Amino acid sequence: MATDLHAIGREAFSSLERHGIEPTPENYLVWYTHHAAENPALSRIIRILEESGDSFDEERCRELYQRFFVHSDAQKFLHEATERISGLTEALERSLSATARETDQAEQRLGAICAALDRPAERDRLIELGRMLRKESERLAAGARTLGEQVRYTSEEMRSLRVVLERVRREAETDALTGLANRKAFDHKLRKLAIQAMESGRPLSLFVTDIDHFKRFNDTYGHQMGDVVLKLVAQRLRHHLRPEDVAARYGGEEFVVLLPDTALAPAAAIAERIRRDISTHRLRERGDGRDLGRVTISAGVAEFRPGEPLKAFFERADQALYAAKRRGRNRVVREDELEDHPGLQRAAAPPPA
Repeated sequence: MATDLHAIGREAFSSLERHGIEPTPENYLVWYTHHAAENPALSRIIRILEESGDSFDEERCRELYQRFFVHSDAQKFLHEATERISGLTEALERSLSATARETDQAEQRLGAICAALDRPAERDRLIELGRMLRKESERLAAGARTLGEQVRYTSEEMRSLRVVLERVRREAETDALTGLANRKAFDHKLRKLAIQAMESGRPLSLFVTDIDHFKRFNDTYGHQMGDVVLKLVAQRLRHHLRPEDVAARYGGEEFVVLLPDTALAPAAAIAERIRRDISTHRLRERGDGRDLGRVTISAGVAEFRPGEPLKAFFERADQALYAAKRRGRNRVVREDELEDHPGLQRAAAPPPA
């Protein structure tokens, strides 16, 4: 078995070297798991990428690590924490049951002592009964201390677990690169805010945005500079939004923003303000200061129609985004500016940027 493990390790290092990938623990884990045939889904993706001739670089390795190991580690921790909480609860229940039994027995013993005191007795017998009373009180006090310590330990342990579980929950709903909500968290918030909008009668708007020509920029200047652009957009979104608004990285270079208590026109104004802000930022090469150009985004805005499927709500904003792309990018398009919108008299494309 040891020889097999060494052979798998050598294969993993050989694959990392062949693809020019740094042998970090995360990268090594991806390839070791593949060569050990421990995760068929991971191995299938790697084989498809290699057979198609697609580039297998640091970025691809990081994506596979995030997909197959970070999430599964969180799931594993949540399972272990749940088991631990169940164990603590059972231990506390056993302590309470034992204390209840001891209390019942103590009551019986004290009752017998009190009955004996009611009867005439000699001095030596009274002294013996007094000792028995003192011993019984000491036993009860010791039991109470033990139970108190058990309760305190269990409370501290469960409080600690709740803190860690909350951190894991936040991490599971957060995009690691930008710090914004991820798609899972966005979908949850969208359902919640749509229900609130129907109950309150207040408006709810959404805009979908993505970075113009991001793939070309990424291919030209590399993934690290692409990450800088994604972080910039995320930072400007946070800067302009209210605490109750929800900004999420929906996937790749696409972002989505939910605006509760906001109708279509003011939502479009917010998206436009963010678009203008981002377009003023120019990127420069860190080494030589070379100007890499400015970042621009396109956005599509829609307002929720109470009772409609959430998919339809999102698709209207998405259609408006594609309209912004068709009309020259670096612009915001509202759903009521779409050519097929029932309330639109004449579709007027904005001038090119």
